[in-house]
Amino acid sequence: MCRLLLRVTSVLAALIVGACGPRLFPAAPAGLAGLPLKPGQYVQESYFAPDFKPDEASYTFGAFPVTEANGAPAEKFLKIFQDEQVSAWQAQGLKLGPGENACLLSGTIWHLSVKGARLRWLTGRLFASLSISGEITRGGQVLFAFRDQVEVSSPLSPGPAAPREQELLLRQLARETVHHLLNELLLHGATVSGARSAITRMMILGLCTTLVKSSIMPM
Repeated sequence: MCRLLLRVTSVLAALIVGACGPRLFPAAPAGLAGLPLKPGQYVQESYFAPDFKPDEASYTFGAFPVTEANGAPAEKFLKIFQDEQVSAWQAQGLKLGPGENACLLSGTIWHLSVKGARLRWLTGRLFASLSISGEITRGGQVLFAFRDQVEVSSPLSPGPAAPREQELLLRQLARETVHHLLNELLLHGATVSGARSAITRMMILGLCTTLVKSSIMPM
């Protein structure tokens, strides 16, 4: 009896560690178009063309297909991701729409994952993560490229999952990913004033995240 109890306890402990521990997921392929990627300030790696001025450009959004999804609805996430892109670009006053000098942002989401659903009743949270790479191009020229990995989790709330918990978690993941990307674009090589702008954006994101978490918490 003691041996059986020990085995059950060991299995539960392993499952809990797997559900709650840090998520290790594959990185996006290296060497995007042979570009010299360097460690980024807000994304893992990035490349900037010497004359690229992101705040003066106009943007259109291309596809970000999901190559591998684990426990996450890829099509639903892509719709959320696109909505967050548009909202974030507009909030920063960046130009959107086609034109002679418009840039195209496109890329690939290599891995998209939502984990922890089986033990949600015990651990009290879900985990979402992605691995992404992308480029901004204009007239066939690569102006910017990046690779990044992002992970978020729902707030601790043991018991049954709250309504729309996964959907809100995916929105939080999309928002965090876009936040990384925009900060890298707009604050690349930032001075002290730029760093203050980054802090302001972090505070805004923190407020948005708090609102998302409060909406997840069961009443």
